[in-house]
Amino acid sequence: MIVSLLVWDTPYLEAIEEATGEKVVECRSAEAALKALPEADIALTMGGAALLDETLLATAKKLRLVLSASAGVEKLPLEALHARDIAVCNAKGAHAVTIAEYVLGGMLAWSHHFPTFIQHQERAHWQSFFSGDDLDGQTLLVVGTGLIGREIGRKAGAFDMRVLGLRRHPAPEPHFDEILGIGALRETLPRADFVVMATPLTDETYHLMGAEEFRAMKDSAVFINIARGDTVDEDALISALRGRQIAGAVLDVFHREPLPKDSPLWSMDNVMITPHNAGLSDSAERKTIRFLCDNIRRFRAGQPLINQIKKGEAY
Repeated sequence: MIVSLLVWDTPYLEAIEEATGEKVVECRSAEAALKALPEADIALTMGGAALLDETLLATAKKLRLVLSASAGVEKLPLEALHARDIAVCNAKGAHAVTIAEYVLGGMLAWSHHFPTFIQHQERAHWQSFFSGDDLDGQTLLVVGTGLIGREIGRKAGAFDMRVLGLRRHPAPEPHFDEILGIGALRETLPRADFVVMATPLTDETYHLMGAEEFRAMKDSAVFINIARGDTVDEDALISALRGRQIAGAVLDVFHREPLPKDSPLWSMDNVMITPHNAGLSDSAERKTIRFLCDNIRRFRAGQPLINQIKKGEAY
């Protein structure tokens, strides 16, 4: 039996049922999951905001496969799942194009003053000769060169940007002018006009960007976070924005979500905020459903799974 812990509209689950020929039991609360999980051998969830915790897992005696509709799986009890030899797969790659387009859109909007022009429009204020800048020739630093980071690099190259990448194990990548080790972060930051966080959230990347890192950035540079809120020390980011240590930020993820109404980020004129929406599009949804259906069929046929997370790894 397949149990869905996804907060998805029914048509998406119906598409999975039609493609796999199996009934999907929808659970939108812990109480509903407690009733359904004991009979389930497959669970669909969001690994970055998972309903499935160790308490629920203890009731799922027949569970053999967990499929995350997101790339991030930091909220899943991975150690407990792997200890029971339950396979875990994530949807990495399904949202890469969508998120990369978001990043390019954010850089273009910032470089050409779209937020300012929107404010002017709201006040019926006409101000000509408001000069922007081109992405052509500017330097982009992508922190994390997984599927999302690589797609960002590919698209940035089409705008003739110089693209630098940081990763755990540096090795040449197409579409990147340089790839360096993650330990080179602080020394590389002063070279960048835009800095994009594209890492998974792990013990190693928690608060990877802190006060010292923001001080290392150019005061004309823009910080973009499409990774996870806790890859950044949010207090340090707020301080850097207030003090104009950096020019601004484009933020899709936060320490607390929804972002509290009293957060100073809401009222900053050098911040663009979106509600953890960078990876959402009709195309990304279709790719995610295809990933889920393919893995369900592979599991039933005893075939190798797509994007299976190895024991001891967090993504």
